[in-house]
Amino acid sequence: MSKPPRLQKRNEHWYVSYPKNGRSKRDSLRTKDLQTAEVRFQGWLKERRLHIEVQDNPRVEDVLELWMQQWITGRMLSESRYPSICKNLNKYFGRMHVSEIEREHSRTYCHLRQNAKIGTSKASNSTVRAELQRLRAALRFMVERVEPKEQRLPQTMIPYIELPHASPPRNRVLSKDEIQLLRETCPNLAMRGSNRMSRIGRFVMLALETAQRKTAICELKWDQVKFDLNQIYFNQEGRLQTQKKRPTVPISPVLRPVLERAFEERINDFVIDHSNGVWSPLKKLASDLGIEGLHPHVFRHTWATQAVLRGVPLKKVAMFLGDKEKTVIENYQHLSPDYLEDVFEGS
Repeated sequence: MSKPPRLQKRNEHWYVSYPKNGRSKRDSLRTKDLQTAEVRFQGWLKERRLHIEVQDNPRVEDVLELWMQQWITGRMLSESRYPSICKNLNKYFGRMHVSEIEREHSRTYCHLRQNAKIGTSKASNSTVRAELQRLRAALRFMVERVEPKEQRLPQTMIPYIELPHASPPRNRVLSKDEIQLLRETCPNLAMRGSNRMSRIGRFVMLALETAQRKTAICELKWDQVKFDLNQIYFNQEGRLQTQKKRPTVPISPVLRPVLERAFEERINDFVIDHSNGVWSPLKKLASDLGIEGLHPHVFRHTWATQAVLRGVPLKKVAMFLGDKEKTVIENYQHLSPDYLEDVFEGS
């Protein structure tokens, strides 16, 4: 029986000693320090387990690692979101072998995420559903695509991952009074210890006036704001468009002075200082102003609803939102002033 890989010191440097094809091999860990060598040895063992040793029944943490390395990294435009998803999944599923997962585990994970026992905050049904869908995808990857092929698992081993019900449509629409309150308040919100316009103030004004998705606004940089053309290019140069298209939109008369002031007060390339989320300050703002049900999607839905009620053609609404016209028709056509007006006799 061959010896397992082990640490070995030679000429004051640390190596991994392991058998290969009946002979002893050494890989340098490039250090003289034992503690550093032990850490690197664990990394060496992990890489060996993932890429050399064929695992008939791998742990979920290894499945997610292989999926990230071979399928996500360098392929997905939104790959920056995946490490946090894998981190949450690993907190519960990571040490389980694939064959150990049962249907009940999905329900337990959902409960833990919704009660902030896993993750930094309470997760909605939609968020948990999206995370479990990624677990499904990783397991499917292990059946169809993982390399080497000897690592591929039989379909019969793959467990059923139960998804929570999708969240109901978010139909909250801000009233005209609420919109006016936000427009009056947000430009006057200041950063703590500064006269600069607050980050959440800038976010809300952009969301109200451009109807773009939260991530597109958070990632917006000043070189995408074209004051001379009076336009905002929400899709960064060199970034491929995804299904959630980022359009070019005009700067509204309400938004223009807000952006001009923010540009004068800028501290870096980001329009709202950095690309981190806005959920916590948005909840505080909603509480301070007494606006219930305020979340990032509300601004987008409010803009689209009001535009259709004003009679803006659905095709233009779709172009502004970066949505497919079919999606806009399904969600907003009934709000159009001339909706089915000619169906009655004599009309």
